[in-house]
Amino acid sequence: MWDTYLRISTEHAFIAAFIQFLLLGSVGEILATMLRTGSRSFPFSPLKLIFKALGWGGLGLYIKVMFLMVTMGVAGLVAAGYLPQAVGTAGSFFSALTISVLLNAMFGPSMMLAHRLTDNAIDRLLDGSKPSFAGLDRSLWTLIWLWIPLHTFTFTQAKELRIGIAALLSLLLGVVMGAFGRRASATS
Repeated sequence: MWDTYLRISTEHAFIAAFIQFLLLGSVGEILATMLRTGSRSFPFSPLKLIFKALGWGGLGLYIKVMFLMVTMGVAGLVAAGYLPQAVGTAGSFFSALTISVLLNAMFGPSMMLAHRLTDNAIDRLLDGSKPSFAGLDRSLWTLIWLWIPLHTFTFTQAKELRIGIAALLSLLLGVVMGAFGRRASATS
């Protein structure tokens, strides 16, 4: 089974990224909503869940492209002599840290904004809700204290595993943001 996962992640990388984020990102969002509201009931209608899952799948594609761009960009900067050779050792701590910092600084904010815009569009379409950017500032701070360290770990792993790890981490984000959302609303 593991060999099948690795083969699919290699031969069908974009489909695998879409599916992994569709499933794990959706579960993370369900958990986040349940934690934030304190409810044990399922938080979304079936139609809303489908739209949100497709949104997560789209984010998986975006993340896959960004992972490739930053990884190749760092390798190019090392080859051109703009970064030290220690950064060019694939899978090394310095390489992983450099990739993670650049990824989260350059693409993290746009990915989070795209995610929020997608959520707002889904909410407006299905619920008639007004757009909300509440909590986006807290999400952006996670780029520094959560995502840079976690993606540093991610980029020390084999390239076939990175998107799967990132998708699992999106589930973690749901738990973290749900817990913070719950705590923030309790102190208000």
